[in-house]
Amino acid sequence: MGQFALLFTIPFAMSVPLILGWFLGSWLDTVFGTGPYIAYFLLFIGTVAGFREVYRLIKRYIDEQ
Repeated sequence: MGQFALLFTIPFAMSVPLILGWFLGSWLDTVFGTGPYIAYFLLFIGTVAGFREVYRLIKRYIDEQ
């Protein structure tokens, strides 16, 4: 059951920070008129956050074994 839950959690842990970073960055770019720079920066931050969360999930799963 733990593997099943982990397999369904990982895609959400990777995609949600990316999507939120992109949409928040795009909105801030339209507000400030900065082009795609804030969106790219927040997309990068979302990527790092997603990989970090996946690492934490896998590490927690391995430690429970």
